Amino acid sequence: MIMELTRRSFLMGAAALGSTLGLGTLAGCSSGAASAADNGTWDKEADLVVVGGGTGQAAAIAGAAAGMSVILLEARDMVGGAMAFSGGNAWLANTEYSNANGDSYDFAKTYLDHMQMGMDNEELVTAYLNNTQKVVETLTANGVNIQPLPRNGQYQPNWEGADVIGRSCQVMGDNDGDDVSEAGGARLNSSLSTACDKLGVEVLTKTRGRRLVTSRSDSDATPRVVGIVADGKKGELRIKANKGIILATGGFEWNEKLVQKYVRVPLKYGLSWPENIGDGLLMAQSVGADLCLMPHTFGMPCFQAHGEYARENGQIMSMAGNAARSNPGSIIVDQNGRRFCREDSSYMSINNTFGGYNNFGDEGYSADPAWWICDQLCYDQNGGPTGTCASWGYPVPEIPEDDYVFKADTLEELGVLIGVNAEQLVRTVDEYNLHAKDGEDPLFHRGEVGTAGQPAFDLQVMEQPPYYAVAINAGCCGTIGGPQLNGNAQVMHVNGEPIEGLYAMGNCAGVGGPGPSYGGEGGTIGPAFTFGVIAVNHMVGIKG
Repeated sequence: MIMELTRRSFLMGAAALGSTLGLGTLAGCSSGAASAADNGTWDKEADLVVVGGGTGQAAAIAGAAAGMSVILLEARDMVGGAMAFSGGNAWLANTEYSNANGDSYDFAKTYLDHMQMGMDNEELVTAYLNNTQKVVETLTANGVNIQPLPRNGQYQPNWEGADVIGRSCQVMGDNDGDDVSEAGGARLNSSLSTACDKLGVEVLTKTRGRRLVTSRSDSDATPRVVGIVADGKKGELRIKANKGIILATGGFEWNEKLVQKYVRVPLKYGLSWPENIGDGLLMAQSVGADLCLMPHTFGMPCFQAHGEYARENGQIMSMAGNAARSNPGSIIVDQNGRRFCREDSSYMSINNTFGGYNNFGDEGYSADPAWWICDQLCYDQNGGPTGTCASWGYPVPEIPEDDYVFKADTLEELGVLIGVNAEQLVRTVDEYNLHAKDGEDPLFHRGEVGTAGQPAFDLQVMEQPPYYAVAINAGCCGTIGGPQLNGNAQVMHVNGEPIEGLYAMGNCAGVGGPGPSYGGEGGTIGPAFTFGVIAVNHMVGIKG
């Protein structure tokens, strides 16, 4: 039976759950820089040191294939990082795969220009588009069987430059199919790891980068990075990097202090490894790195659990909110009882709308939390809030429904139960139903266009009681902000000069898709791979 909780018990539960998500909040804040003069000895030496074993593996492959000796550091006891949580795709525009379907540099750039949201990222956009084919060639030549998805994977299909198949790629199994035990990110990780092993990359797990070592004093205008100090399995480890270091440590979404300092959307949940606490960002800052895109994040909506089970086990609803967000017969409303987003747009687009702010009464975020509302028909059609989650192949949270679902016989009662304006909630549903009967949504244009190869979701009236509500919040797959890069993937100093010997890629770098938006399926992995390959090619003198 679904528990009908009071507002007070919900708030108490949410507060208790929130406290469990602050673990490790300040870990990694000691990351910094050291001068080579502090200790002239090295424990290990390589041409290239990659810090981070998720997408960083692609850079390690490129480096080893180019003839460099490579050491890869991974903080966890296994490689994979946030990439292992992903669908395992890579968004690579302007490659042989997409160009065979009508893509081109100019066509892809038209789409990417929309993704910049008015920001000047021309150098990074150009670098990305000029090097994506090299990613395909490098990975393919080293046993990573990367192939295009047979669909349009663009997350903004209504934009100019979106109508093309082949930008989103996946790694195939041994039989060029998906009939392998690993799926998505796990399969991609396995393939990259195997390639690293065959190429002789030295992988050091349970080894966390802590401090960059520079060869110049603080009085010099721009330092040169020559090595790194890491915490290894047996203590401190000093590693010399003859050609360069690539930071690939992921974002800072699990560092509450950094999130509160930089991010503009109220993030409740991290959908990545808890080790993503900003190690690379902090190390880069310690040698004077400039920063960019710091308020922006990659993410998706998450349902929020609030009852006793969640408090005792520290669990959240994970990606179930993303799967159910646009089920026909459901809407999402803010604390004022109003819709504020197009529920069937891309998860990244919806996630950004949770940053709405009340400028009357008690100021604060108007969608923290927001509420997913549905009627009995929608509930039955989809097997409850998590039914779509299961049908999409997402993991289904093992949380009793009475820990997160509110239920009432009328919309007025539901509004009172969850603490939103009940009269406005009724008006919102009435307006939605009025147009849904005609298959229209003039307010947000829901149902007019599909996303990432999926058909447009049907509109369905909400009029069969009882009614249900689940709290829904912004979740974070990874932060976007980080060190500013140039077109060579070099980290830029605050004085405008590149920091010699220091590169970055992925969610650790201030690159994004490129830019603060998300191109399509694999929209973080593809650009990460690309700037990793760019960094390696710059080290060995190959021009992009």
